[in-house]
Amino acid sequence: MSRETITEGPNAGWTVWRRDPDGRFASMLGDFYFREGARGVECRMETARKHSNGLGYLHGGFIMSFIDMAMFAFIFRQLENSAAVTLSCATDFLSAGIVGKPIEAHGEILKETGKMLFVRGLVTQDGVNLASFTGTMRKIPRTARPTGEGHATRPGETQVD
Repeated sequence: MSRETITEGPNAGWTVWRRDPDGRFASMLGDFYFREGARGVECRMETARKHSNGLGYLHGGFIMSFIDMAMFAFIFRQLENSAAVTLSCATDFLSAGIVGKPIEAHGEILKETGKMLFVRGLVTQDGVNLASFTGTMRKIPRTARPTGEGHATRPGETQVD
């Protein structure tokens, strides 16, 4: 994954997390943009037909994947020497998302304990509220690294091919 700040076009001023086309889940979604805004960290993603459901609206699973990535953007500064995993994410869908228009999220950290972070936020599109969400994230050590063909193992386990 690489990061760069966009200087031209509709995403000027946003920083993009470009997903390497390495076959991981996030690389299928597309580029993820974020910036510091008046409401804290703001996130953005372009939408396309591949993000739609059978009715032609944005797929709820795509929106929830965007939310999961946004929650990590909200807590990024708290992860200087650690990583994190999502423990829970509650999502309330409020309106249908339109394919071809970007979606945005803003949110905040409600509370941070030693290992836990509690966040909430809102997903919008053209000023319309699409979804509200809350999430719980757990900090973990940065020791779990993928082995072999990109598979990680749990502590105490060995990789099985």
